[in-house]
Amino acid sequence: MNVADLGREHTIVVGVSPTSGSPGALRWAVEQAALRGGRVVAVRAWRPHAPETATGGRVPSVVSDDSALSAEQSRLAEDVAHVLGRDHLVETRVVAGKRRAVLVEESRGADLVVIDAGHSTEVGARWLGSRLVRAAHCPVVVVPPALGDRGSSHLGAAAGRFGRSVERAAGTAGRPGFQRPPSG
Repeated sequence: MNVADLGREHTIVVGVSPTSGSPGALRWAVEQAALRGGRVVAVRAWRPHAPETATGGRVPSVVSDDSALSAEQSRLAEDVAHVLGRDHLVETRVVAGKRRAVLVEESRGADLVVIDAGHSTEVGARWLGSRLVRAAHCPVVVVPPALGDRGSSHLGAAAGRFGRSVERAAGTAGRPGFQRPPSG
């Protein structure tokens, strides 16, 4: 653990898909934050649209549209509220950029990054997890699709056991900033 991290709250960043809303990742991250007394930041990568045409043979430039960014922020807040309810305490953030690049950058200030494994209908979702694990600056948890709609079930209990085993493994892998909480 870095000396600068001593007073910092444990932070879990969740990559939230605009397609699925990443319910499994959000729920898992909130459960982990509750165990650690930390916070959850839901992040969505957003790419501004380029204009459809450009004149004079020039390459189209990216259009900065504050209303489009504001609309995406509202969609993210709605997606999180849909999964966790209106009284959640999750911070939401929309960041301009590609998914992997945004999550890698967000991992610099996080103790853990959580994403859903994605469904076969999500383009590139299957590859995001493996690429993110190699580039992130903190441990990454990829939540399988089967846990996306789980409740308090045997599967949920198994997910909790899985999460604790991931925590133990990451805590003993020499990765700074991801320590096991004191037993109490």
